[in-house]
Amino acid sequence: MPTPFEAAIVCTRYSHIQWRFTENKPLSASTMNEHRLRQLHAVNGTALDKELAKAITSTGTHPIGEQIPKLAQATLEELSTELDARRFTSCQLVQTYKRRIAKVNNKFNVVLKINPEAEKIAKQLDEERQEGKIRRSLHGIPVLLKDIYTDNHTSTSAGSYALLGSKAPREATANFRSGPSNGTNGWSARGGQTYGAFFPGTKAEGSSSGSAISAILGLAFAVIRTKQRRWVAPTVGLVARDGILPLSNRQDTVGPCARTVKCAAHILTVISGKSAYDNATEAIPFESIPKYEEACEGTRLDGLRIGVPREAIADADDVVLEAFERALELLASAGATIVNNVTFSSIKEWNEWGPASKRACLQAEFKYSIENWLQVLVENPNNIYTLQDIMGFTMSDPRECYPERDIQRWEWIQEGPDYASTEYQELLNKMYRLAGEQRMLEAMEKHALDVTVKIASIQGSKRDPTTTFAAQLGLPAITVPLGFYPEDTEPVNHRGDIFNIAPHVPFGITFTGKAFTEELLF
Repeated sequence: MPTPFEAAIVCTRYSHIQWRFTENKPLSASTMNEHRLRQLHAVNGTALDKELAKAITSTGTHPIGEQIPKLAQATLEELSTELDARRFTSCQLVQTYKRRIAKVNNKFNVVLKINPEAEKIAKQLDEERQEGKIRRSLHGIPVLLKDIYTDNHTSTSAGSYALLGSKAPREATANFRSGPSNGTNGWSARGGQTYGAFFPGTKAEGSSSGSAISAILGLAFAVIRTKQRRWVAPTVGLVARDGILPLSNRQDTVGPCARTVKCAAHILTVISGKSAYDNATEAIPFESIPKYEEACEGTRLDGLRIGVPREAIADADDVVLEAFERALELLASAGATIVNNVTFSSIKEWNEWGPASKRACLQAEFKYSIENWLQVLVENPNNIYTLQDIMGFTMSDPRECYPERDIQRWEWIQEGPDYASTEYQELLNKMYRLAGEQRMLEAMEKHALDVTVKIASIQGSKRDPTTTFAAQLGLPAITVPLGFYPEDTEPVNHRGDIFNIAPHVPFGITFTGKAFTEELLF
């Protein structure tokens, strides 16, 4: 059966279950050349591998010969207009995306599984369209979901063999609003290593790297994933998290990654709303969800006050800083008031607070959240009920690649405080005080700010405090592209063959607002 609103298709790869690393060494020149044909060269849309470039950017042609827009650049408006005009069907669009995935996935390794019911669902939605029944704006549009979303069509395993075949009590509410599918990290036992899209020979890193690369390559219209920061990260509670394998019950939020801000806004409109299975959604302050896509019209920002916490971007390099300053000038020319040098009163206390104490809350929350998830599975073929069970399975099953891929982070989590302990509550209270009362919220109130803006965190760089504060407080944030490193950039290894700075690698800019101000951010 199609989901109540729209259909989706596919499934990308990883999650926090595969939060594991290997010993990494810098890539040799020969290894980089060996991987060169795997990678998309982002300059002017060209590619190092001509055949791969053709697969990535060519116009899709489905069996009966009609033309489908270039999938890597297709927007929702383009796809919907052509579907309404009967230029092609949703079923044919699904077939084209599947062929595209088949051509590209072995180069980048980002899609774990395709929903076997995708074409059947698309056909049903085509029939509804022919009858004049359009559910919502994403009717018949394929999307990808990170491999932590439960549905009735694919096995959700978070990239791990430990959870393969498990089944949660119900599908994720976000699925019912958007459609069935799944997601990835840099590496997972089931999916292997994901490769980056912008620099040859680089491995991707991050729990949503496969989701990001899938969106870059146009392997579906958009990707829905969870994140505590970056991309479109809505206010915690705007989108229900039930049926989604958790990292932190306090910080997790569900949001889209898409080709354009407006496309992301369309998706957020569809997936937002209250759920009886997620108490956090009770905080939604409006009776009906705004049409966020309507906020994307116009170019003026008159009256908007944007704060710039300069201390948060002090370690950015000249290339990024110059692009950031140009962006501020553009915002000012559109009518916004730029408030420079926004500071936080508790910066000294925050910097002196030890890293072990700062991460203790997340340690407690992950163990509590994941074990609660495991306890209610209706199918659990490997009898995984605790974090210790996950560790034991990982060390005993050769498919999990232990000890090459270690379990250090899980051991680190085991060392954290108990979720029900006084220690955890005291640490959480301090976190809220330093991040909110004397940091983000205080600064926004003091300077009458609508939003703050900063350079998006670059992997391997010193993490700026505003990113952490927004995540700790569950505030909304939107990250958009700011620029690319130039051709003559000297590659910088973050770890092993993971490059955070290299020719053509992109960097971004992040806007953060107050709770439930997504409409203003868009």
